[in-house]
Amino acid sequence: MSSGNKFGSSKMLIKPISEREFALYGLSLSRGPNFEPLQYFAGYKLGSGSACGCILVDQANRDYAAKCLRRRIDHCWALTGTHTGFKTPEAALDWIGATMHASGDPEPLPSGAKKRSPLLRPGSKGVSPEFELITKTLSHLPALMAIGECYLALPNPDRNFASDFQTNNFAARLFELYLLAAFREQGVRVVQDFESPDFLIEREGATCWVEAVTANSPEPRAGGIGQWVHAPEDRVERLTGAPAERFAKTLRSKMQREYHLLDHVRGKPFAIAIADFHASGSMVWSREALPTYLYGVRADTVGSGQEKKAVGVPIDKLQGKSEIPAGLFRDPNNAHLSGVIFSNAATLSKFNRMGYFAGWRPPGLKMIRKGHLFDRSPGALTSIPFELDIASKEYSSLWPWGETWCQELEVFHNPLAKHPISFDLLPGATHWFEDHDEIQCKTMWANNVLASTTALVNGD
Repeated sequence: MSSGNKFGSSKMLIKPISEREFALYGLSLSRGPNFEPLQYFAGYKLGSGSACGCILVDQANRDYAAKCLRRRIDHCWALTGTHTGFKTPEAALDWIGATMHASGDPEPLPSGAKKRSPLLRPGSKGVSPEFELITKTLSHLPALMAIGECYLALPNPDRNFASDFQTNNFAARLFELYLLAAFREQGVRVVQDFESPDFLIEREGATCWVEAVTANSPEPRAGGIGQWVHAPEDRVERLTGAPAERFAKTLRSKMQREYHLLDHVRGKPFAIAIADFHASGSMVWSREALPTYLYGVRADTVGSGQEKKAVGVPIDKLQGKSEIPAGLFRDPNNAHLSGVIFSNAATLSKFNRMGYFAGWRPPGLKMIRKGHLFDRSPGALTSIPFELDIASKEYSSLWPWGETWCQELEVFHNPLAKHPISFDLLPGATHWFEDHDEIQCKTMWANNVLASTTALVNGD
């Protein structure tokens, strides 16, 4: 289909866009780019970028629907129209064109809404190396575009968000953007009506309050661009030593704020979302320490050869001078914590890949992702290595819809929770829970990436 010239001058022509590009803009919709029972058919945007829209198909009724979004004066997307009952996609496109051009001016702010600070206009505090990287290198243009759209999709970022993102709190704010994308992608409604916790999420009647936090080092520059820090060689130290202690201290600090006693949180599920940014590269290897601390069980191997198998070894405390008790979920006093949400994917590499899939592909830039997949074979004790060009069919075929935001999202459920988190709330996450005294896993993905790095080839 072609819109021809009937929708305006050459600068305002409607251009077809990919489903991945529209999905990035669609994160600004209340439940993200999710339209069931309708199916995505085609997407479009104005050449100026001031409006976009999509055509949806209703296979049962054999007709079409359409949605149109336009930029507000603060560049956020506003849903300006939805129409159903078109008999042909051409009729739906005519409506999109007319709705896109309904006004030449940006949409006004909603009544009572405040204009958010520009994310990319540096303030008086200067900028971090991470901010410099995404704004001044062509190789990170995809990340810049994905980050920008996620920021514009946030319902109500606090007044310090932009300045934090530009300086030494870059990682913490990037984690919030990742969570927003991972939640909305799953059809989750995300609300920010209160100063804290950070998010109220809701899907099909299930809800949970979520407070986001990052495990950091006392060093203000830790976890950002810098010398790569490798995992401790001793496995027991990696599982129960300093990495686990950092998770423990971070979670305990947040729990001391007693969010569960706030009037709007009381009686509802409450979770802490955590990511590890204590050192450059730490998120690649520290993940195993978190469930070890939460459940008070260390995964060991016993036997040799074909008799080798994994066993769970209960532990009472973590290593280190603090002697922190292990098993946060074993203490009935922590039953107000419904669970812990974790991801090691709140990284520039993730945003770079997602921006790349949405169509921002600098000439000559390739991304090679290398890592390890979880081996679900019975009795498997090791992971499955992979190294693939993300533009290859082999890579996209690892998952039914290609790479998504939520594939690295994990929910660790507290078996003693007073208000458990519904598994249906985050269907695209990997859920860990206790069943008959064993830690079990439930996921919709055949291939889960445990850890990875992404190399940029021929980039800036």
